[in-house]
Amino acid sequence: MKIQTAVYSIIIITVFIALLLVYINRKLVKFDPLSEPKGIVLVVMMAAQTFDKMVKEKTDERVAKYLTPYIMTVALYIFLSNIAGLFSLETPTSNYSVTLTLAALTCILIEVFSAAERGPKAYIKSWFEPFAPFVIMNAMSKLSTLLSLSLRLFGNILSGGILMSVIYQLLAVISRKIPFVGEFNIVGALVAPALHFYFDLFSGVMQAFIFITLTISFIGKELPDK
Repeated sequence: MKIQTAVYSIIIITVFIALLLVYINRKLVKFDPLSEPKGIVLVVMMAAQTFDKMVKEKTDERVAKYLTPYIMTVALYIFLSNIAGLFSLETPTSNYSVTLTLAALTCILIEVFSAAERGPKAYIKSWFEPFAPFVIMNAMSKLSTLLSLSLRLFGNILSGGILMSVIYQLLAVISRKIPFVGEFNIVGALVAPALHFYFDLFSGVMQAFIFITLTISFIGKELPDK
């Protein structure tokens, strides 16, 4: 059985995140709370405050205590996966099994928070509201959330990669028309930084932001006071 190349990218990114978290943990353990934060400690603190604020705006302080670490981890993983192409790796999020797994984790969390907030009996009852036959419609609604989250991220990243490939081929044709250039894609080399900035870096940040924003919003809807 042939292993997909995306698997190697997934392993590399996962190991990198694990090592990064170990490094951050050591820095935080050694950090003196009375001193001024700087370097990686400052970056982590600012990121934690930003994500925590985002989560609390849609949920509450109790939920944010558990949800914020997940949101930060997913945001980091999606961002690194989206920009993997800049480091000659296959983009994991252009593989539907990856985006489907991420969306499934979010959907599981939605149901977990919903059950915890309503209680087991009320949660099960909600599947059959307003009356029993609607269980099918309610199940389809939850399935649509899974498909929406997974296909949105997958489609945007995959289409960006395909578009980049098409543009490079077009620029290669243009380069061949330039005298003395030959087969070297000089136009592609000149335009590449701007293309990668948008399709890899900017788009990577935006897609990660959209995914976590939708995750927070969906979970927030399960809380009665939001």
